[in-house]
Amino acid sequence: MQYRLGDICTITKGVTGIMKAIPGDYTMITLGEADKTHNEYQFDAKSVIIPLVSSTGHGHASMKRVKYYEGKFALGNILCAVIPKDENFVLAKYLHIYLHWNREELLVSQMKGMANVSLPMNRIADVMVTVPSIEKQKEIVSLEKELAIREVEILRLYEEQLTQIENLNQAILQDAVQGKLIPQNPKDEPASELLKRIKKEKKKSGKKEKTLPPIKLEEIPFEIPESWVWCRLGEVCEINPRNREEDEIEAGFIPMPLVSQIYGVTPNFEKRKWGLIKNGFTHFANNDVIVAKITPCFENSKAGIISNLPNGIGAGTTEINVIRGGKYILPEYIYAFVKRFYFIDKGKSLMRGVAGQQRVPTEYFYTTILSLPPLSEQQLIVEEIEKQFTKTKLLKEHIIANQQATKDLLKALLFQAFETKETPIENTKGKIVPFTPKICNEPEKAILAGHIINTTNNQDFGRVKFQKLLHLTEYFCKIDMGSSYVQKVAGPHDENLIKNVESTLKRLRFYEICQQGFQAKVNYTPLGSALELDLLFKERFKDEEARIETFLNKFKNSTWEQCEIISTLYAVWNNRIIRQQPITDDLLKQDFLNWDKNKVKYKDRLDNALSWMKNKIIIPDGWGKYIGKSIE
Repeated sequence: MQYRLGDICTITKGVTGIMKAIPGDYTMITLGEADKTHNEYQFDAKSVIIPLVSSTGHGHASMKRVKYYEGKFALGNILCAVIPKDENFVLAKYLHIYLHWNREELLVSQMKGMANVSLPMNRIADVMVTVPSIEKQKEIVSLEKELAIREVEILRLYEEQLTQIENLNQAILQDAVQGKLIPQNPKDEPASELLKRIKKEKKKSGKKEKTLPPIKLEEIPFEIPESWVWCRLGEVCEINPRNREEDEIEAGFIPMPLVSQIYGVTPNFEKRKWGLIKNGFTHFANNDVIVAKITPCFENSKAGIISNLPNGIGAGTTEINVIRGGKYILPEYIYAFVKRFYFIDKGKSLMRGVAGQQRVPTEYFYTTILSLPPLSEQQLIVEEIEKQFTKTKLLKEHIIANQQATKDLLKALLFQAFETKETPIENTKGKIVPFTPKICNEPEKAILAGHIINTTNNQDFGRVKFQKLLHLTEYFCKIDMGSSYVQKVAGPHDENLIKNVESTLKRLRFYEICQQGFQAKVNYTPLGSALELDLLFKERFKDEEARIETFLNKFKNSTWEQCEIISTLYAVWNNRIIRQQPITDDLLKQDFLNWDKNKVKYKDRLDNALSWMKNKIIIPDGWGKYIGKSIE
C-alpha cells in the first residue's frame, strides 16, 4: 500500500544555523557527510533527515544522501526531520532506506528554483511511499544492513587490489630508473659521454650555473648499469627557466587544479596573452616537466609534461617547479623519475613552512641525484613504461568496473525487496499447502545462470549447453524465470531470455561472453565479480540450493549434445503431461524426431538417454509452459 508521507509522519524543519552551532554534547546533523555538535538538542526520536536544498547548488538539483539518526540531536536549518507518527505502522529506519535509495525519483524530482534550488516541505509531505507489513519492513532493514556490511567488505578487497596495482606501477618506475626494466645494449654510447656533452653545451650557453656539490658515495641509493652515470638533476637540467617573448602573443596558463596526479595525464591550460601572465607566475614551455612543490599537492604527486601550448610557452601557479631536460634527456624519463614514491618521500622529509603551507625547497630539485642512462636507452625505457602501464591501466579499469558492478548488484537486490509483493497468510491447518515456485528478478536470473556456468563449465561448454541447462533447471527445479521457450533445432530456445541473461552477466561483471565468428562456440570468461557468485547464489536461492545443486551435479560431465538430447526429451515428455496425452518411450522418441528434421542424427542415442533420465530421476511432472513451434 502507498501512503502520503505527510499523513504518516511529522515533518519539522531544523532551527540551528550551521555556522551558529555552539560545540557541545549533542550531534548536529548537517548537509555534508560529516556532522557537527551543538550545546542543545531539538529532537529526541528515530528520524529520517532530508535536505531542503540541493547538494551542489548552482541551478542543479541533486541530493547526495538522506540521513538517519536515533536519539537526541540538533538539526541544521537547511534540513528537516521526518518522524513516523506510529512506529508500529512504519519504521523510521525502513523509511530512511526507502527514501534514500529512491531519492532521485521521489525527492530530487520535487526540487524547484533556478539559481537556488530547494525542496519545499509541502512537496515532501506529498511524496507517496510504499509501506509493507512491519514484518516485511524489518526484513528489508535487516537485508540493507547485511548488504551494507558485504559492500564494505567487497569494496575493501577492491581497494586492496587497486593498491596492489599502484605498487606494481611504482615497481615498474623504480626498475626503469635502476636499469632493470630493459636489457642494456653494449653498443650504446655510455651515459658518461652524454653527460660531458650536456655540460659542454650548458657552458657554451653562457648562462650562470648553480654550483652543486660532488656526489658522495653514501648518497647513492642503488646500483645502476655500467653504461649509466650518476649526476645531480641541476647538472643536466634547467630548473625553473624563464621565457622571453612579445607581450601580445598568445600563451598557455596553468593553475594548480589543471595539473593531474594521475600518471600520464597532460596538464590542461587556459589561453592568455603573454603580457598578462609573464609577471608573478612560474614560466614553462613545451616538453618541460612540472612538479607541484606545496603540500598536499607534492605528496599527491601532481606533475605533468607540458605540451601543445600556444606558441610553445606558458606560465602558471607559483606552487610548481619546472624541469627542462633539453635535447639529451627525454621529458618522459624525467617524469617517470619524479613520479616515484622514493622521490616524493625524500622531498616530503625536506619540506619547510607552517602546517598546511609546507613546501619542498627548490634546492631539492637541483641537488637530487639522477640515474642517467644513454639517450637511446632512455627512449626504450619510456616505450616499455608505456607498454607496462597500458596493461596495469586495463587492470585498474577492470577493478573499478567490478566495484561499480558490485554496487549495482547490491542495489538491485535491495530494490527487489521493495518490489516483492506480499501474499496474505492464510490459516493452512487441515489444508494442503501448494508448492510455490521461486520467481526470479533480473539479477537473480544472472546469479542462477552464473552458478550454472560455474558448476558445469568445461571445455565442451558453450551457448547450447548453457541454454539447455538453463531450461532444464527452470523446469525441473521449478524456478520461474518468466521464460517463453519455443521449439528450435537445438531444443527449447528462448531468445529474449538468453540475451537478457547474458547482458546482465556482462553488466554485473560476472562473465564476458565472446564469440569469434558467427558459427563459432560461445565462450564464457569469468570476470571479477564471478568470485561472488557462490555466496550470492546461497543467499538468493537458499530454499532451492540443495535441489539445484543435486540436479546440476548430474550434468557436470555431460557434453553439449547430451544436454541438447535430455532437454528436448524432457520438453516433449512434459508437453504430453501438460496436454494429458499417453506416454510411452516410443511416443517420446517419435516426438523427439518430429521436433526438427535435424534431430534424426540422435536417433540411435535416444534409448540410452531415456534410460539415463529414469536412473537419474530426471522425470517431468507437467510444471511449466507448453513448448510449441515458434511463430516466424
